[in-house]
Amino acid sequence: MTLMGVPAFTMIAIVWLGVQAEAQTPCPEYLRLRNAATEAWKEAMRVPSSERCGALYHASLAAEATLKYANDNRESCGISVPLLNQVEGYRREAVQARDNACAGRPLRPYPADIIQR
Repeated sequence: MTLMGVPAFTMIAIVWLGVQAEAQTPCPEYLRLRNAATEAWKEAMRVPSSERCGALYHASLAAEATLKYANDNRESCGISVPLLNQVEGYRREAVQARDNACAGRPLRPYPADIIQR
């Protein structure tokens, strides 16, 4: 993995941490799942690239569990539609990173100005 994708993933983690502030009512299980997904993501970014596929698989499962809980308990936890969309976006990013890492590709595609033709 190159360090090019790390700033984007750091930003995702920061946004993910900000999700708690948007929850309108306390929902401890949602917060626990969200925190577990954030920790799984951080751990996946710390492991050597040879172990990243498995770590990102774990992170994507944690993100999926968070999304499922948020979707199933949207009304009782006071989760807004924009917040649910953020959680879905985080899950998509985790799945894409997992798929790329497991296929031996960079976690995120290179920007167009970096690709030499």
